[in-house]
Amino acid sequence: MSIEFLIGPLVGAVIGGITNSIAIKMLFRPLNPIKIGSYTVPFTPGVIPKEKERIAKKVGQVVSEELLNEDVLKEWLLKEEVYQRIEEAVDHYLQEYAAHEETLQEVLSQAVGKERAMYYVCEIEEQLTEKLYSKVVSMALGKMIIKQILEAYKAGSFGNLLGPMSFFVNDSLVENLAQKLEPVISKFIEDEGEDFIRKAIEEESTKLLDTSMKDIVEKLSSYDELIKKMIFKAYKRIVTHYLSHILETLNVAKIIEERILSLNMIEIERIIFSIMRKELNAIVWFGVLLGAIMGCVTSLF
Repeated sequence: MSIEFLIGPLVGAVIGGITNSIAIKMLFRPLNPIKIGSYTVPFTPGVIPKEKERIAKKVGQVVSEELLNEDVLKEWLLKEEVYQRIEEAVDHYLQEYAAHEETLQEVLSQAVGKERAMYYVCEIEEQLTEKLYSKVVSMALGKMIIKQILEAYKAGSFGNLLGPMSFFVNDSLVENLAQKLEPVISKFIEDEGEDFIRKAIEEESTKLLDTSMKDIVEKLSSYDELIKKMIFKAYKRIVTHYLSHILETLNVAKIIEERILSLNMIEIERIIFSIMRKELNAIVWFGVLLGAIMGCVTSLF
């Protein structure tokens, strides 16, 4: 009687363990459909190979919308620890370059290549020239210069400059001359100002590029805190205003989907088992336990 009672739970445990093991295996195997003539054997290929494209798309969608969405990334990127890491990185680079005798141009060339470095330098020079020229033109320097001349005349500053000729100069003449000079000065600034600004920027740029990193770091040492604040401000602005555009451009969902689709099923199986081996084994043992319980129940009747 006791042996018959044990047979049921033992058989049930074996069946439960085997069926759960097969069920887990069938998630991944067979890798391809099995055909008998034009007939496809049911449950082939396995569940995951059969639904690989749908699973890849859904995983990409869930990760991008739920796990790594804009709000989550923004919260993490603006944490205090991130700012501390940035500060540590700035300190590290300043200390590292404090002993470098290489020039700024040499460092840039090593970092991105000589041609690309010069391209970036030219782009920056052009952008600065454009912005400064626009600013100078918008300041209406011709009017400002004439205004200063008239104020200097009214204050009597021209008396010593003109000497005896000041007798022939009156308010009307000066204002008349000022009105004629103002458009000439403004036109000169508009026509020639950009070239003057470009030449000045190129000269300063050349000096800076030929300066050693050691000298640059030494000159900037008293502005460490200001540099960090500027970097923090720029970083926060990028995260706050441009993160959504960056994520849209990256298309995280598409990257994840394509990455999953690029993996073969053996690799996917290995990855899932490396993550969930303990949980999948627990399912097998749960089948053993459930089978044993069902065997005990059947043995009682």
